[in-house]
Amino acid sequence: MNKKRDKSNVGAAVVGLGRGQTHVNGLLRAKGAELLAVCDKNKEAADRFASQHGIDAYTDLSSLLEREDIDLIHVCTPSGLHTEMLLQIAEAGKHAITEKPLDITLERIDMAVEAFAKRNLQFGCIFQIRLMPAIRHMKQAVDSGRLGKLFMANAHIHFYRTQEYYEQNGGWRGTWAWDGGGSLMNQAIHTIDLMQWMLGPVESVIGHTQVSTHRIETEDTGVALLKFANGACGTIAGTTSAYPGFGTSLDIYGEDGGIGMRNNQITNWKIRGDQMAAEEAAVIGNVELNVTNDTTGEQIQDMVDAVRNNRPPLITGKEGRDAVEIVLAIYESSRTGKEVRLR
Repeated sequence: MNKKRDKSNVGAAVVGLGRGQTHVNGLLRAKGAELLAVCDKNKEAADRFASQHGIDAYTDLSSLLEREDIDLIHVCTPSGLHTEMLLQIAEAGKHAITEKPLDITLERIDMAVEAFAKRNLQFGCIFQIRLMPAIRHMKQAVDSGRLGKLFMANAHIHFYRTQEYYEQNGGWRGTWAWDGGGSLMNQAIHTIDLMQWMLGPVESVIGHTQVSTHRIETEDTGVALLKFANGACGTIAGTTSAYPGFGTSLDIYGEDGGIGMRNNQITNWKIRGDQMAAEEAAVIGNVELNVTNDTTGEQIQDMVDAVRNNRPPLITGKEGRDAVEIVLAIYESSRTGKEVRLR
């Protein structure tokens, strides 16, 4: 059944109903968007979602792309399948937003970015943590130079995932072919993205990865030392073996002070000679700043608006490349035992 629609709205579809359920919910709330279809290789799951929301179900992307009333595709399939689908979507003249990581190789990512760019189509990548109020506040302080010359950053991502987590949904997680990595590529990538977003390009990486507690192909533990182009250094420690889970942290230090974040909320704010720092430190504890908003929904709304207004989304597909480049460099360093230069 082709759902009747308001043609002024962006017609949207979601491919992949694992993480895609969040995108379905975001589209149902988004202004100016209309969810018209879902697509999943599991016909039962697709039919169930379609019936629940009065929309169409597909098991084949090619058939979905024949729909002229669909403008925007949300790609929420296993990471290693993203570019294969994105190229089809761009060829069909549709806009797209994909879950992180954008893909598992830089070559594939570059192919996808180019495919949308040459057709003047909007292309976004989900990094919703960037949109949290506390993170935006931290980014603004760093960009305005209030910390002075930056010299160090530390990122810790200490999560816990069961063996069952890796084995469910066909066992694609923790595989090189479909997941492209483990704790760094799938879980730590959000914090790695925040680190490079705050401090700028990474110049070189020394890394080590290992499997500590799981039965998977890829790593469940990884550590790295980074050199940034601006002269700062940084560390990353990411794992899915830290029972029962200890969350995330990101600390950034400059010659005039530092800011510390725990679980996407600012916990330390100390800036030398800055009268505003004490006042802001009090505000930072305010629930309005440290609230965990529906930032995925906010990014989905932005993507809808980008399509409607023919402008780039807040977080473009091209920006999805940077964190993947860092993770891949860590893997290469771990394999070779050598420092890997990115630029």
